[in-house]
Amino acid sequence: MKFKYSICHPDNHVIEYPNEILSVEQVKETVLNYPWKSQLQKMKTMNLDKIHYNPSLDFKNQKDNYSFCLTAEGEPEDYSFSVWYNRPVMKKVLFGLMGEKEKFQVIDKWFTREDSFKLLNKFLEKDYQAIENDMSKP
Repeated sequence: MKFKYSICHPDNHVIEYPNEILSVEQVKETVLNYPWKSQLQKMKTMNLDKIHYNPSLDFKNQKDNYSFCLTAEGEPEDYSFSVWYNRPVMKKVLFGLMGEKEKFQVIDKWFTREDSFKLLNKFLEKDYQAIENDMSKP
């Protein structure tokens, strides 16, 4: 599987879209090696009106367009992630009178770092039903 990705930096209003296409292993390496702590520390020293985004990495499967985003928040030594999962859902057209149409829709939820990385692995394994189940739990 191949993935395109984007990076949101706290101090830059322009989202970075690297040209490289990542493999499953490269996605894992990118997430594990990303400077989450230093980016969160940077945010603590910035004026609030200068912060554009929380540090985020977004990965999109090139074959099926499902995407998975990790957005960090919290203290540099104790942070968690908001997971944003974009997947197709069936939506009724004109209250169902014209049938249903597939549209991509995002759901998001807060998770611990450990649980976020487990969800990332499920995403990379294309275990989309398991992600849907975890995202739907209260």
